[in-house]
Amino acid sequence: MDISRPPSDYLPKGRGGVAGGLLRSLGLLSLALALAAGAGVAGYQLLRLLFPVPVWSGLLFSLVALIVVLRAIAKRYAWIMPWYYLLPAILFLLTFTFFPVALTIILAFTDYSGVRNGQLNIATETRIVAVDGQRVTLENLRTLDCQALRDGCNNVRARIFASGQLEVTALSLEGAVLTLAAPPPADRRVTAVNLELVDFGISAGFPIVEIDGVRLTLARVPPGAVDLAEVMLRLDREAIERRMIRVENTTVTLDEPLPEGLEYEALARYNDFGFIGWRNFESIIAQANRALGPVFAWNLTFAFLTVLINTAFGLLVAILLNNPDLKLRNFYRTLIIISWALPGIITIQVWAGLLNANFGAINRLLALLDLPTFNWLGEPNAARAAVLLVNLWLGLPFMMTAILGALSAISRELYEAAKIDGASPWQSFQGVTLPLLRSALVPITLSSFAFNFNNFNIIFLLTGGGPPTPWGTATARGTDILISWAYNEAFQAQGAFAYGLGSAISIIIFVITLAVSLINFRVSGALKEESNV
Repeated sequence: MDISRPPSDYLPKGRGGVAGGLLRSLGLLSLALALAAGAGVAGYQLLRLLFPVPVWSGLLFSLVALIVVLRAIAKRYAWIMPWYYLLPAILFLLTFTFFPVALTIILAFTDYSGVRNGQLNIATETRIVAVDGQRVTLENLRTLDCQALRDGCNNVRARIFASGQLEVTALSLEGAVLTLAAPPPADRRVTAVNLELVDFGISAGFPIVEIDGVRLTLARVPPGAVDLAEVMLRLDREAIERRMIRVENTTVTLDEPLPEGLEYEALARYNDFGFIGWRNFESIIAQANRALGPVFAWNLTFAFLTVLINTAFGLLVAILLNNPDLKLRNFYRTLIIISWALPGIITIQVWAGLLNANFGAINRLLALLDLPTFNWLGEPNAARAAVLLVNLWLGLPFMMTAILGALSAISRELYEAAKIDGASPWQSFQGVTLPLLRSALVPITLSSFAFNFNNFNIIFLLTGGGPPTPWGTATARGTDILISWAYNEAFQAQGAFAYGLGSAISIIIFVITLAVSLINFRVSGALKEESNV
């Protein structure tokens, strides 16, 4: 492939131009991926019918099918060969971008959570008292915990457990080896055998340790004579899937009758989830005055003040360290960058210890100086001030370095000319430094605002989103920003898996972030094309 040629040379010629050719290329690549995925699923299902195989074995079929399909397409459309280099990029794009986005959008309209995750909840297993076709009578309904589900247990999947028994005839009993007249069922596992002990007049169970055709080896030798005409085999526990369509008192009505001839022991329900429309978004709007509103206001304030404070201090330090007459200025530069070299996670944890209300070094120092101490991480306003302080420590080296690089690009002759014209240092700063720094500061401040608007680490590691506030909720506290609020809803509420509500919040965060970014670009003029004239 000649990379010096334009990409349009590797597109099909015909109607639609470059755009049409690109769509045809992407369509053929998508077709190849779809066929490969289908071959992988079909191959895995086929192998699973023959013998147990891991799920990833389907990838081998997909890979072989992809190679075959790509060769067939290349023979028919020779111009597509160079575009095969796009396949890895397309796969990664689909896996790490489109799939998470699509999954987030889908889950936002469901009630998926820890108590509604589509999995069997074995903790709800309830003993069955009686079975009559579709009607199952339970010992109690409290164990099913139907109130945790959206519409109770109506139309919820259930698993019914049955331990089957099979009456057979034995030919002989020699010690612990029981010989049957016919082999036990091949599709069921025999766990024990019940024998009638003639000398004692009772029936006793004996576990089975080995099965060899019609010969069953028991765990112990039965005492006395045994009635070989009445031998009851106990089969393994069988699970039957049904759906509960109605629940009345302790009686559950299933969608289909249960098979006869089995001894039913217990019933357990699934943690079913489903489509609930806009209910998650309505829930978010309903608590806007306690969660969304205050969290969004603090989120904007936090990002804006962080950019303002870090830029101001970074500009001040950069101007001081840009002075060629300053002694040891390289040493000072290195000293300030040290905090940048340390991992942010460790630095934040160190600051959390320094700001401890009882044992922190900062409060101890204030007490030694007879100054008032603060509950830095226990009061909302103090915690917010602590977040801004630690974020200044983390962001100052970057801001100082970026501004210092921009200052070094300003010619010293401009300052000398301003000095000759009688300009004071402040006038030189206003008339020379600030105008020339504007083009460099705009992208720096915009990127800093975007980063801090979703700065999860500083909130999670320093304050954990706390402290609690009277106006907030359990998941929206004093220093929580939008992304930490979404994390709390998704991973620390409703069984620790409230993905539905968390996904809805994520969509709202995306819309808000997009709107704020567009406003920033519009106000700063970053999207305007500069004329070269």
